[in-house]
Amino acid sequence: MVVLENGQLAKNQYRKFKIKAIKGANDVGMMEEVLRRRLKHAAWPLPEVFVIDGGEGQVRRAQEILDEMKIKIPVIGLAKGFDRKQDRLVFATTEPAVIEELSRGKEFFQKARDEAHRFAVKYHRSVRGKKFLN
Repeated sequence: MVVLENGQLAKNQYRKFKIKAIKGANDVGMMEEVLRRRLKHAAWPLPEVFVIDGGEGQVRRAQEILDEMKIKIPVIGLAKGFDRKQDRLVFATTEPAVIEELSRGKEFFQKARDEAHRFAVKYHRSVRGKKFLN
């Protein structure tokens, strides 16, 4: 999990989540586990927007979790475009005003997603390296 505040990386607020309940490849299940665990931390402030790395399935599930917990925060996803060279925004809402507002932040959301990838890959490599050393 990465956090950006006022357009800047807030590295002191980054968090790592080791997947505990999901075995095998299940992107939606892993995202659900992380989101639920993140939301259990009442001391951590809620974001203005949840940015999800993924498409319709991930965004729909994230919105279901927030609805279940009665949390009203916009959810957007960044999905790979059909040619895998351009990202497209996926919205959990159908409200035109919200979509218009969030669409203006595409580059900001891409920055957050790219930083999350960098942070996750670094963590994954350290975990994987420990397995090979033991």
